[in-house]
Amino acid sequence: MLFNPRKMLWNNHFVWSKDFLRIIPKTEIGKVTAELLQFNRERIQIIRAEDVKVNRHPPEGDEIEK
Repeated sequence: MLFNPRKMLWNNHFVWSKDFLRIIPKTEIGKVTAELLQFNRERIQIIRAEDVKVNRHPPEGDEIEK
């Protein structure tokens, strides 16, 4: 089963790394989804890093790794 944003809450399945560049799965659904969709591929981490610099990332309300 994959994460379905229409039926599931993001914070139940994922958390941001402390630097906001990687999505860390919290559940098996999160793990499968992150791997299949390659959430943490190098190019997207570069884009996220640039977005952090201009306060476009992370999305409001998302959890951060503890």
